[in-house]
Amino acid sequence: MKTGVFILALIHGIIHLLGFFKAFKLAEISQLTKPISQPIGLLWLISFFLFLLFASAFFSSKPWAGHVGIAAVILSQVLIFIFWKDAKFGSLPNLILLFFAIQSLADNNWRSMMEKEVNTLNEEINIPSQRPLEELPPAVQKWLKTTGLKENQIITQARINQTAKMKMDPDQENWREANASQSTSIDPPSFHWEVFMKLFPGLFISGRDKFENGQGEMLIKLNRIFPIVNAKGPKIDEGSLQRYLGEMVWIPSLARHPSVEWKELDESTAQATLTIGGTSGSGIFHFDKNGDFIRFEADRYFKNEPDSQRFPWILEVEKYREFQEIRIPSKMNATWRLKEKEWTWLELQIDSVTYTFDKPSPIDQ
Repeated sequence: MKTGVFILALIHGIIHLLGFFKAFKLAEISQLTKPISQPIGLLWLISFFLFLLFASAFFSSKPWAGHVGIAAVILSQVLIFIFWKDAKFGSLPNLILLFFAIQSLADNNWRSMMEKEVNTLNEEINIPSQRPLEELPPAVQKWLKTTGLKENQIITQARINQTAKMKMDPDQENWREANASQSTSIDPPSFHWEVFMKLFPGLFISGRDKFENGQGEMLIKLNRIFPIVNAKGPKIDEGSLQRYLGEMVWIPSLARHPSVEWKELDESTAQATLTIGGTSGSGIFHFDKNGDFIRFEADRYFKNEPDSQRFPWILEVEKYREFQEIRIPSKMNATWRLKEKEWTWLELQIDSVTYTFDKPSPIDQ
């Protein structure tokens, strides 16, 4: 794609030299029948250099490429309007290059926003106190021991890279492949998840979910330009908190956070509840006889409409793997149990995890 845009911008720019050559009588240009003054000829030359600069900047992914591309197209199109009879066919490549210039600008704005949000999240990392292990339900204690996390060790933050297969609609038949990265901290409880999914050549979806200060937010854009979803509000807050609870299995130190309240349901099942500000959410963890976590269930709002209802949202484990000597689920799927049908919308694989460790302080009395 980059090579194609580079070649198109370069060729289109070279064609603009014809106007400069004719204005300064450097060559006979029969294709341009209208006389061209030298000042206008210089504008054709400037347009050439702008397209040349855009081609190079776009190919090199420079953050300012989009601005140069838009300037080049605007100047070019003004000249084309002046010499419409001879130059009108240049409007099509201008339209194509304008799209990619806007795309470059959108990419840069998206990356800047993602970087700023992650940096803001990382600035506030604290080392929380830890609840004594014996205060947790026996099944949770047993699970924590299977993870390999030492009792005097705490994970304060995790950077998780993922590959996934997704279905965006319950009636969608084919899976779409995606890549995602996530930053999660346990104090303050927060996460930032970014996903990229190709649809067709030149068409893709970028999404971002975040949870911070008890509030969730979901943003999805087509080609990082056209908004598809921009959801906030109490239902998103609650659902994001429940998702955060379910992902405790990747960051087991969260199980001992003083804000997480546990309730034993039976010898292999426990309920966790977390309240942050005015947002509260619960979920049920299921463990097998060996102590491994196998399933998480929570009643979450399906969609963010005024009449939205809660339905069971289920995470199930398929495979385990060790990262930095911590054994966690590395392959999971997520399912909505709706009235009409069960919709498994996500198959997720953990490719890498980078943990930040520290030692906890004694729990406050």
